[in-house]
Amino acid sequence: MKHMRSAGFSLSPRNELCVVAVHALSTWFMVGMIWTIQIVHYPLFAFVGSETYEDFQAKHVEVIGLLLVVPWLVEGLSALVLLVCLSGSLRKLAVVGAVLMASIMALSAFVSAPAHGDLASGFNAEVHNDLMFGNLIRSILWTARGCIAAAILWITVTSVANKVET
Repeated sequence: MKHMRSAGFSLSPRNELCVVAVHALSTWFMVGMIWTIQIVHYPLFAFVGSETYEDFQAKHVEVIGLLLVVPWLVEGLSALVLLVCLSGSLRKLAVVGAVLMASIMALSAFVSAPAHGDLASGFNAEVHNDLMFGNLIRSILWTARGCIAAAILWITVTSVANKVET
């Protein structure tokens, strides 16, 4: 495992492995959550009665935000650390992962958040369909991030194992 010293920042092999593992775990947590939202939760929006929909939507935004803020923050911070501490092909993978994360954040800000804002005043099938489509794209992008995180983890663990064997 090559280490990169950037502006005085470097990690020991053990700490680098820890960051890579935390990154993979937090990313895959988010992959599982986004697909659960896509397949289970968002489709159920259409079945909430109009009398309770506004309260349901407000509670969804509140609770899902509380549930996801920590793992998404851990994923983002660990992705930043990987960008700084990895080198070579692992750094290239981390850059691709960061671009995917930026795309996910843009979709969240410009599609999902406005859709939830529009749905706050009541269910609208067209807005709901836009939310579902935007979230499908986010789900695919997050799955790609998960695959990249898994590849970084695999390469890192393999590198450490090879050093232990020699």
